[in-house]
Amino acid sequence: MLSCVNTTAMTAVFLFFLVSSASADILSGPVVNPANGHTYYLLTSETWIDSQAEAVTLSGNLVTINDAAENTWITSTFSSFGGIPRALWIGLTDAASEGSFIWASGEPLLYSNWGTSEPNNHLGIEDWGQILPPGDHRYPNWNDAPDVVNPFGTTTSGVVEVLVPVPEPNKSILLLLGGLLLLAHVGCRKIRCENFR
Repeated sequence: MLSCVNTTAMTAVFLFFLVSSASADILSGPVVNPANGHTYYLLTSETWIDSQAEAVTLSGNLVTINDAAENTWITSTFSSFGGIPRALWIGLTDAASEGSFIWASGEPLLYSNWGTSEPNNHLGIEDWGQILPPGDHRYPNWNDAPDVVNPFGTTTSGVVEVLVPVPEPNKSILLLLGGLLLLAHVGCRKIRCENFR
């Protein structure tokens, strides 16, 4: 169960994202992870906050990584997209309470893959989770970074995770059901009318 402080912190972070204007665009996706059925998108380089705002417009959040297998799938799918080594924004942040990382999705933090000496909040401005890029000796570990476009001079793209979407109803089936209901209604009216003659 979440403590009152964590719930308040998550609410504050959510409201901050709500008023932020999204400016990241989709670079790749939708891509489905066959292991969990979730849909993912890779965004263009933008800040963590703008990437999270774009994720919300896609009915998701920056990715919540639940285990080593998902971390491996994320890095093998997106870290070198387009032949460019890139760091990846993930949905972790401690902006609301230093040292208390939470997922933007609100899911509990059950798995982490921090690099050596991370998170370290270097210069007191690193509150946003990322997977380090290929070429960094700590890849595919995590780092806390400042909320800037391409921190440390490395292309950094957000990875959005959307849980399984609710399928739209088949219009043919809806028309068929509507027709059957109409026939049933007309049939019932006819039977009632004949019973009163």
